[in-house]
Amino acid sequence: MIKITTLKILFILSSLNVTAACADTSFISYNATSTKIGSSDFIEQVKSIENPERFRSVCNNQKKAEYCFNYAAYQDIVLENYQLAYKYHMKAFDLGEKESGVLIGHYQINYPERFDVDNRLSIDESIYYLEQAFKAGYPDATRLLMMIYRDSELNRIDYDKAEYYNEIAIKQNVIKSRALLASLYTHHMKDKPKIDKSIDLYEDDLMLEGNWESSLALANIYLNPEEFGSNKDMVKTLAYAYVTRDLRKDVVEPRVANVEDKVIKLLPQALSSEQLKQAKALYLELMAEMNSQHETK
Repeated sequence: MIKITTLKILFILSSLNVTAACADTSFISYNATSTKIGSSDFIEQVKSIENPERFRSVCNNQKKAEYCFNYAAYQDIVLENYQLAYKYHMKAFDLGEKESGVLIGHYQINYPERFDVDNRLSIDESIYYLEQAFKAGYPDATRLLMMIYRDSELNRIDYDKAEYYNEIAIKQNVIKSRALLASLYTHHMKDKPKIDKSIDLYEDDLMLEGNWESSLALANIYLNPEEFGSNKDMVKTLAYAYVTRDLRKDVVEPRVANVEDKVIKLLPQALSSEQLKQAKALYLELMAEMNSQHETK
């Protein structure tokens, strides 16, 4: 009777894979701002501009890229006039401000409804602006490019390019870039031989960024070895479920619908008392290591 119950529990847990797979971190928004507009100091400077028309005038008459960029930022951040912001980012870019390429690509890809046939760019044209910003060293351009080449809706799937830009994004410390590369391997490329590398990437992301999507992804990997090419390890599954619960707290994400709570409720019934002790010990060890990493930052 115990064996039958355990099998039923494991069957129910295995069915959670469909839901847990939604923890593919590619659902992390790939909206981007730019180095300047992402800076709180720059935002405060823009908000304190008293005479924005001066910036517009200098941009138009003296052709100074910095003034065009700042005027565009004012329209974006303060007035939320995105059409005018876009227009002046185009002027800034044409005058040599490659950072505006990030915003041009951002607007076009994420808000196509703001454009008509006269000013809508093709995806390849948007990529051009992003590539120019990427070559100038702007990480948000890297982030957008690595996501474009894995997004089926944009019809430019190229996993080699996605991997290339993602690896550079990690070097640039782009947020969640390690988890995104792991996600590329596990959920897009479905590259089972890279499972060890994927696990390392998820673990690094978890330790460095405290990202609950990574702990949930790890729980899923150890619960479903057939899909990912990993070794089944229910102790690790439970430990990472505990970690996910702690990190998510009040975060509401319908696409993964508190999968960890279901794992925590059901899985202990299929484990021995010794395995439960091991899972809790590993969970405490992971949380302690994560806290230590954050304290040293």
